[in-house]
Amino acid sequence: MRFNKIALKTTGAAIFALACLLTGQVSLAAEPVVDCALRETPFSSSLPAYDIMTRPAARAVVEKYYPDLFATLPAGLLSDDIPSFGTIITLDQLLARAGKEDDSQAPAMRKELAALPVTEADKEARCARFDVEPVIFELGNEPVQVLIFQKINGYDHGLSVTAATDNLTKLAGEMGYGVTVSAKGSAFTEENLAKFDVVVWNNVSGDALTLSQRATFEDYINKGGGFMGIHASAGDSIYFWDWYRDSLIGAQFIGHPRGPHQFQQATIMVDHHDTGIAADVPKSWQLIDEWYSFDRNPAENGYDVIMSLDESTYQPGDLAMGDDHPIVWSHCVGKGRAMYTAIGHRSEVYEAKNNIRLLKDGLKWTSGQGKKTCSE
Repeated sequence: MRFNKIALKTTGAAIFALACLLTGQVSLAAEPVVDCALRETPFSSSLPAYDIMTRPAARAVVEKYYPDLFATLPAGLLSDDIPSFGTIITLDQLLARAGKEDDSQAPAMRKELAALPVTEADKEARCARFDVEPVIFELGNEPVQVLIFQKINGYDHGLSVTAATDNLTKLAGEMGYGVTVSAKGSAFTEENLAKFDVVVWNNVSGDALTLSQRATFEDYINKGGGFMGIHASAGDSIYFWDWYRDSLIGAQFIGHPRGPHQFQQATIMVDHHDTGIAADVPKSWQLIDEWYSFDRNPAENGYDVIMSLDESTYQPGDLAMGDDHPIVWSHCVGKGRAMYTAIGHRSEVYEAKNNIRLLKDGLKWTSGQGKKTCSE
């Protein structure tokens, strides 16, 4: 199985062209990003911590009231570089982690933050982590095409991202599907997405798309495209895109066990539906992974829950959801197909037999090659 190449339609130095091919990216001259979601938003404690701590005036306000807030947290938690965990946690959530939420100083700090002007430099900085440079794909002749999207602005799952890409590429190849991989949000154009039967979000973390890119993706899904989200693609504690969280995913991540209980073996219960997803997976199986909890069960909105956790087989702590603890589900979005699986933090799970079966069935159904359960 070979990766499809990105075609270069510009002339330039041979070295530049070779570098583009080797990295799998086309980087043409880019205009500044002007349509990221939070560009014009006033400063507040509900912004991502990253957009506070990396802006000198805003950081000075916070440190005036909480001098040690940033210094006492692990450096890896609040990196100034992208990807950064600071993009997926608000200042309020950060204060809560430090035990300082809503103390006597918080109202004055929030008032002073809100009074700060949002300068052009602030706007540019907020949008700098998004992509606008053109991406042009040249696909193979496989009848089904898969785009694996893995842009990461938030928490980087590292080896697990690589393991997912490698195993999904191998699996798709065995199914006769073509695969293209991109970490560029600017790949989300109407022309590009029209070439793909399904877009797999591989452990995407942090806001990844501009407003126009979001609108293009929503249109692609509603008109019959496919989406398969893996693990961290629904694992951020904040989202600034309501459609993605509430309609495409259908639930908000609220946490996972930490410390010595972060990775536990649990029993997974399987429900078989008309989609055929997980048809060859037994009614129950065991796996060691990091287990997510959510604020609600998407079944309440008519989604098909395919796999759930038996909470009696591991220790969810204060994140227990009770008898209904979904981790894999699917549903129709307009004429499109969407599936999400919370399995995927540990790189080893991409070699697990039953997870491979799940991913294979998921690719088949979300690409429109499975049972026709959505209005296509």
